[in-house]
Amino acid sequence: MSTLLSEEDLNDFISPALACTKPTTITAESDGLDENGELVVGKEAEQAQKVSITLSDCLACSGCITSSEEIMLQRQSHTVFLDAMKNFDDKSLAVSISPQCRVNMAMYYGLTVQEFDLCFMNFWKQVFNVKYVMGLQIGRNVSIQQSIANVTHWKSMLKDGDDNRPRLSAICPGFVIYTEKTKGELVPLLVNVKSPQQITGNLLKQQSPNTYHLCIMACFDKKLEASRPDSEGEVDCVITPKEFLSMLEEIGETDFLKYRTNDTSLYETFSPEGWDSKIHWSTNMGSSSGGWAYQYIQSLQSLHDGSQIVTIPGKNSNITEYRLVNLEGEKIASSTELSGFRNIQNLVRHLSQMKAHPKRRIQVLKKRGLPSITKRTENGNKDKLAADPYKTDYIEVNASPGGCINGGGLINNEVGKTQRKEFTARLQSEYYSSLPMINPLKYNTDLISGEYHYEFHAVEASKDIVTVGNKW
Repeated sequence: MSTLLSEEDLNDFISPALACTKPTTITAESDGLDENGELVVGKEAEQAQKVSITLSDCLACSGCITSSEEIMLQRQSHTVFLDAMKNFDDKSLAVSISPQCRVNMAMYYGLTVQEFDLCFMNFWKQVFNVKYVMGLQIGRNVSIQQSIANVTHWKSMLKDGDDNRPRLSAICPGFVIYTEKTKGELVPLLVNVKSPQQITGNLLKQQSPNTYHLCIMACFDKKLEASRPDSEGEVDCVITPKEFLSMLEEIGETDFLKYRTNDTSLYETFSPEGWDSKIHWSTNMGSSSGGWAYQYIQSLQSLHDGSQIVTIPGKNSNITEYRLVNLEGEKIASSTELSGFRNIQNLVRHLSQMKAHPKRRIQVLKKRGLPSITKRTENGNKDKLAADPYKTDYIEVNASPGGCINGGGLINNEVGKTQRKEFTARLQSEYYSSLPMINPLKYNTDLISGEYHYEFHAVEASKDIVTVGNKW
């Protein structure tokens, strides 16, 4: 791969796996565990020695990659895309871009998001004669609705003795790869619904099969998602904003801003036939990674008159619980946003304990000093709500701390952990203030044909031939 990753590209502090092809000795003053035996997020990462890493060695948040995965990655780069353009024949080009990338690149170029969108579309029109340019929200709408239906159906079918551990989102490929390779016992908990990236590609290829689909995403792991055997054909190539800059330099188009335009009709001009640009260029409430956890709770609120959604912070800034409560403060349903590899490790440990010792697990939770908030009910009483992220119905998991808005492929030239964190916070704020919001639950996707589900399989990380299957 031509793209070199530095330590700044890594989203989290991850110890090499036992089978790592480039073992590294990590030293830290602390063993990284608190008095409860949980991995502590933050401090130990600052104390640890930095390592050098290239994309062929490892992917941020995904652990070790096999040689066959490395071959997949070699098919996902801006150089591969440029080579494909030389032999396009009768194919047309479609480009999709995630909202996190739009916000990041707009900030990098000093533009508003709309100014960037128009400049971006005009660039692809003038340089590559693109046919379609689109956002991912229609694909996200489908993904959110399918995920909610999956979790709701599972919950309604629960019986005594069934595995009642929370369902886990499968939208983050870094987490999916980690689960399939190292935590096979958790694979049955994954909600087998595709990501917006793949659903967008699926819809596009149904409508226009003879189209080359380039997707610009915030995370390098998205390359592996597009390259998995049964995903191929939906997305032909994935690049990140960093690679987009490399492509501009390679083709001699470093003055990206010369393509600025005020022609807002481009939104409609480059939308696929029948796609509403006001929808696919928008976003929705919830996390800046997509909002699956929040939307699950919001979908249930309409079924319970007088209920409220209470947001409860977790033990660190990368855990949030959404709890639907009635007027008496009793829990009706709950979901969690959780990100960062340390938090994922704690999640895995808790879920394993819940499976092996469910009764003992409840007792341990009662003894802990979990974060809590105070909620005043209508009768004036104060009820203390403690975050209990591992006992919710559904957990939206992202490998990068903070989620996709902190993806390793985004353009972030800040140096040092504090500066990078502040930059990500600015991106987060811009994401919510500059992108139009829609309700993803109000759009009917039942009539959209297609199959949007994975079939996950646990695999051994040591195997060279990847047999993980996404059966659509």
